[in-house]
Amino acid sequence: MTGDTVYPRPSLTVDVVLLRWHAGWLECLLIERRNDPFAGRWALPGGFVDEHEAPEGAALRELREETEVGEVPLFAVGTFGAPHRDPRGWVVSAAYLGLAPPGTFARAGDDAQAVRWARVADLPPLAFDHAEIISAALAHLRLLTQASTEPLQLIAAPFRTQQARHLYAQILGEPIAPRPFKAWLRRREVVRRVGPARFERQPGLHPDWVR
Repeated sequence: MTGDTVYPRPSLTVDVVLLRWHAGWLECLLIERRNDPFAGRWALPGGFVDEHEAPEGAALRELREETEVGEVPLFAVGTFGAPHRDPRGWVVSAAYLGLAPPGTFARAGDDAQAVRWARVADLPPLAFDHAEIISAALAHLRLLTQASTEPLQLIAAPFRTQQARHLYAQILGEPIAPRPFKAWLRRREVVRRVGPARFERQPGLHPDWVR
């Protein structure tokens, strides 16, 4: 191997799966692409990482430029680099899951023609491999329900346990019985009472060791 060997390098992009809880439904923020490739198709907010820019910083920047959504909590989902995922060439994407606080406002900007919140249970056809990225982000969110209280940021506090149960049922994709859910909340110390039948999330979960 010589010192002047040239190795091909991919371009690096970011994609953001921004979720919100609205009117009893889990929704994902999408943009309508203004430019090719896939002009006119719905896609995740995102774009190319600038030189000397950290991927997470790029994700927040692209989210702000394309949807005017400001700082939100982001969680790394993974990297996506299958051959031919992008017709422009070899492009690898770092994907992030974002949790939108209640009342988050979005408006089209930069190279987005429009924005929409789409129910994750009924997404339109998407550009690139963004359906795969959303599936991975939802899988990560399901893990978060067992590892932290972060998903409860989607609900305005104070909230009822019924609201939390409906949210978690949609995240997990299956119905949850009220009594076992309330027992789980108590056992894991997920929430604290702040009023009659009203709660807010705790900063962390109590370990649920095998008994």
